[in-house]
Amino acid sequence: MNNIVANFPQILEFAKQLHLPIEKKRGIIREYLQAKFIHDLYGLPQLKKLSFVGGTSLRLLRNLPRFSEDLDFDNLGLELVILEEQFQTVLERWRRESIVVEWLVNKTESGTYFEIRLPELLYELKITTNKKEKLRIKLDQAVQWCGHKTEVVLLNRFGFIEHVVTNTLDQMLVQKLTAYVRRAETQPRDLYDVVWLYAQGAHLDEQFMFANSVTTLREDAMAKYLVEQIPAAFARRLQPFLFEQTTVKKLALFGSVLEKL
Repeated sequence: MNNIVANFPQILEFAKQLHLPIEKKRGIIREYLQAKFIHDLYGLPQLKKLSFVGGTSLRLLRNLPRFSEDLDFDNLGLELVILEEQFQTVLERWRRESIVVEWLVNKTESGTYFEIRLPELLYELKITTNKKEKLRIKLDQAVQWCGHKTEVVLLNRFGFIEHVVTNTLDQMLVQKLTAYVRRAETQPRDLYDVVWLYAQGAHLDEQFMFANSVTTLREDAMAKYLVEQIPAAFARRLQPFLFEQTTVKKLALFGSVLEKL
């Protein structure tokens, strides 16, 4: 039997302790696998040159109150071939634990990203009736940012505990707001995360903005917001990721937060 299937009742018990909505089993199993991967990855050598960033980092390390999908990393000087070897080492460990997992490498004009696929897991857990559906987790690594200030934060969930390298909240706020400005199709999660980061006391890191040539970030974000505002569809798109549906109202605070940044 798949090791994850056998342990699923215990995973759900951990989810209750984390105050996750138990009915959202798809989100719970994804978060468990994300936490397991990060735990196993940062237990390896050479990972000081890899900073765990993005929404999933905020969720696993800072308790952002929403589910997240991908694993994003800032590559601080690790050769791509070495990085992939580290990823593969983690997956080999999973296979020894009787976890069936597939590995894909995708090369595009904008760079290389990886994807973990777990076939039939959702079906075996009775989360889907489609036996062919695969649980997918994308791993993205970026080298375009510079001037990092990293810190080490303790991952502690689902029984996994490990020190993890991540960016400061101030730098994460810069990255989240930059994502909002640059995306051709706005993602409501970016707005939600900016509001949440501001509520945690984060401020835009001016030196980081200067180092990455985004000194007009405030003005660019406000200009986009004034044109786009917050369509009603944003709330509908965000709700599946939220633990409490009422928190979708935080989207309406985005404009006020922009004025304060």
